[in-house]
Amino acid sequence: MRIIITSPSLDPTKNVSGLSSVTRFIIENNPHQDYVHFELGRKDGEKGGIHRVNSVIRRFKDWKRLLKTYPDALVHYNFPLEKPSIIRDTPFMRAALKNGNRMVIHIHGGVYLTSESIPFPFRQMLNYVFSWHMPFITLSETEAETLRKRFHAKHVVSLPNCVDLKDAQTFQRKYKEDSIPLTIGYLGRIAPTKGMDYLLQACCMLKESQIPFYLKIAGAEELEGQYLPQFSNRLGNQFVYAGIVSGVSKNAFLQSLDVLTMPTFFEGLPMSLLECMSYGVVPVITPVGSIPTVVTEGQNGMFIKVKDAQSIVDAITYLHTHRDKLEQMSKSSRNYIYEHFSPDFYIDKLNNIYEL
Repeated sequence: MRIIITSPSLDPTKNVSGLSSVTRFIIENNPHQDYVHFELGRKDGEKGGIHRVNSVIRRFKDWKRLLKTYPDALVHYNFPLEKPSIIRDTPFMRAALKNGNRMVIHIHGGVYLTSESIPFPFRQMLNYVFSWHMPFITLSETEAETLRKRFHAKHVVSLPNCVDLKDAQTFQRKYKEDSIPLTIGYLGRIAPTKGMDYLLQACCMLKESQIPFYLKIAGAEELEGQYLPQFSNRLGNQFVYAGIVSGVSKNAFLQSLDVLTMPTFFEGLPMSLLECMSYGVVPVITPVGSIPTVVTEGQNGMFIKVKDAQSIVDAITYLHTHRDKLEQMSKSSRNYIYEHFSPDFYIDKLNNIYEL
């Protein structure tokens, strides 16, 4: 089956989004389908907002031409419920409907999935989209129930994100002695909504309290120079910026971490979380989106409060002083991924959704 699938650039040096990671995983692990990737979304470092208008107009024309070229193709449309995506993607999806293409809409979190208040025009557009009779994929059954209740979506199927486990399966973690500092990590877009201000504040508090640690960050800044110089200046040799990682460099980065610290404000089900857990990295993370369907407090990770540096400090301090608990959570974290996130199961279920 020919399938047109949308996402930002699949080149990890140009875009570090989880959505691109999901799309790469699907294309690389599903040889049963003939995928045509349609690049939609800005690259890291590109300006957003009004600066993107002309580019989006050009892509819309390209989109309509592609649909005419493949009128029988199924469209796998990746759709985060965020303001820019709702404005841009609703016309793109409507064009596919008008062209007669079958479509599957894959929801990837976003603030308007769980926000208590949705501005009227965006609620109207979402009500319109979810009135369509087609499969909607969510990242958990919790999200599926949210779509049914909030937007009266009819046909919703949950399909948690998955990760390639080939390298992680060969990795043997060695646990550090109590005297050796833990390596804390963050992987993803470096932006305010990812809790960077609170991560920086927490690390400064840990440093002042003389709790030994190293912080390693990988990813691209949403706004160049917004955070990395601050981390470097205030943490000194306790901070390492690993750049944009992929392939072998990403594997090495994940292997080097003890703890993933992710104080994000809202999420779907982050690929970086699943990737880290597959290597036995213990998540210290906010319980937003579908994250609580994977992380269980005290068993395979620890929850922190949204916009709360002190809770990050408390969690890291606890793991530093309770290395036995860190080792237990690490093993539980890794085992959970292997037991619940089989790539073969994911692809089989996705192909069944395509046939609906």
